Amino acid sequence: MSVQLRVDDLALGVRGGDTLVQHVSFELHGGTRTALVGESGSGKSLTVLSIAGLLPSAIEQRSGDIWLRGTSLASWSSARRRSLCGTSIGVVFQEPMTALNPVMTIEAQMLEARRRFTGGAADSAWVSDALGAMGFDDPRRVQQAWPHLLSGGMRQRVLVAMALAANPDVILADEPTTALDALTRSLVLQRLTTEASRGASVLLVTHDLASIETWADQVIVMRAGHVCECGPAAAVLNDPLHPYTAGLLACTPTLAGTGLVDLRTTVDADALARPVDGHGCPWWPDKGGYELIEVGNDRQVGVSREP
Repeated sequence: MSVQLRVDDLALGVRGGDTLVQHVSFELHGGTRTALVGESGSGKSLTVLSIAGLLPSAIEQRSGDIWLRGTSLASWSSARRRSLCGTSIGVVFQEPMTALNPVMTIEAQMLEARRRFTGGAADSAWVSDALGAMGFDDPRRVQQAWPHLLSGGMRQRVLVAMALAANPDVILADEPTTALDALTRSLVLQRLTTEASRGASVLLVTHDLASIETWADQVIVMRAGHVCECGPAAAVLNDPLHPYTAGLLACTPTLAGTGLVDLRTTVDADALARPVDGHGCPWWPDKGGYELIEVGNDRQVGVSREP
């Protein structure tokens, strides 16, 4: 499978202030689904915004590079990077209640996206088909509606349809299933799977570890702006190599009703001090000498050279 997108040692920070994301590296292959997981504030959304060229003005890319189909984007201006959105890169934003234009109908917004991104003809029939693919029972009613008449889940499905309007090579979905019911969540994930089936690379930011177990091909775990672990989904979720990954999985609610777990207490101190294949100790935020190392079978683990 070809590499559609490669993030190489990315570092992001507040202008004149703290570094928020550092040493982030991973690859997205064509036709694959990747889940990016971690606690709130771990740098997942900033990483996605950096790929799309949509970082807030107060945040800067300090080092590293992003490669799209073998082309380095390091020297590209923000405006040129943003021109990729909708064409080469499709973005599903995190907040459906504010992402749509309140003074345009759903049809008008979808037609604008389709015509701008593809330069081709688009009509009401295309909008109806695109909304139908997102599971709307009455797409013609939805396309004539104003955003305020739709529920949050309906708006989220509209945003997914708009992000896919130009059949982009890379799809960045920032928590598109948050607050959705189980049926709608399954529908959105299936729609993203369909895009991967045609050859697109899908990166899904999510907190829903239960859903990605059967959905994702690859899982990337982030903590405090670093990648702790990366590899095939089945391996990472069933046999985590980094104590933080194991702790995160232990926090997933179960039917047994054992209650919420303090994440830090699930990370065993002895495990944090144990070298990974002789390369170093599993990384934790208060340690230095960070390095993302290869451990075989397409797996990577973040370790510290500091004892």
